[in-house]
Amino acid sequence: MPVKNEVSWSAMITGYVQVGFFKEALEPFSDMQLTGVQPNHAGIVGALSACAFLGALDQGRWIHAYVDKRRMELDRVLGTAPVDMYAKIGCMEAARCVFDEMPNRDVYAFTSLISGLANPGQSSSAIELLTRMKNEGVKPNDVTFICILIACSRMGLVEQGLEIFESMSSVYGIEPGVQHYGCLVDLLGRVGMLEHAKKVVRQMPMQPDSYVLGALLNACSVHVDVELGEEIVDGLVQRSLDHGGVHVLLSNICASANQWSHVEKVRKVMEEKKVKKVPGCSLIEVDGVVCELLEIDLMCLWKRSYFCQWLLIST
Repeated sequence: MPVKNEVSWSAMITGYVQVGFFKEALEPFSDMQLTGVQPNHAGIVGALSACAFLGALDQGRWIHAYVDKRRMELDRVLGTAPVDMYAKIGCMEAARCVFDEMPNRDVYAFTSLISGLANPGQSSSAIELLTRMKNEGVKPNDVTFICILIACSRMGLVEQGLEIFESMSSVYGIEPGVQHYGCLVDLLGRVGMLEHAKKVVRQMPMQPDSYVLGALLNACSVHVDVELGEEIVDGLVQRSLDHGGVHVLLSNICASANQWSHVEKVRKVMEEKKVKKVPGCSLIEVDGVVCELLEIDLMCLWKRSYFCQWLLIST
């Protein structure tokens, strides 16, 4: 294009964000300013969204400072973007400040802040925001309840979590989805109520997915319930949802119970099926540059270490 304006630049930024190319989204945002084009609301929102997913705090702060410098009004869209960015990175004080500065707050602004507060130590504040939403006449959506239930789970608030889960349909007219049931199973499993959690899974109006069964399997790992863990893995195998992490978790459960024959059996099944754990990926910001870190394949590392020990003993 011989001439590019703020609309064309913003279209590129938004397009990159929508397909998950967050690092690439920040490049046109910088280029457009070098050409003397000032970003509009859509471009700023897209850039802040990219910073949120990348964890690029320095760049996010710079963009927020740019908004303040230009005295742009924090409407429901432009105000929610920095709230969401700060909340995802973990700067809750900054998120709260922007949230309180917004003249009008909708369900998306509330949900963004609640999502960030759904962490150990701050979960009570997330639950309080649900009451504040009601007082301000803002109706929560299904994502809001997912964040609230996660907050209850991390604080171990079983009675309050069950009450909120029941209020979804009775008070707010929102039918719980599979993710809400997954949060409820996680809540019950964390406090050791495995039988109650198992009952919830059986009585679900829809088929449990990998998230629901994974939450129950994780509870089995915490409370070392080998029998239930094997039952869940069998169910995941029947649904073709048995990825590498599932077998590794079952192996760890058996190891915690000192059932080493079961550990060997699980490892053999993994070798026969050629199951490998997909390495995790983390993004961190170092001196303003976003770096990607991949999880070391501990299973291969363990095998190498074991072989080296055998080699030393043999020689």
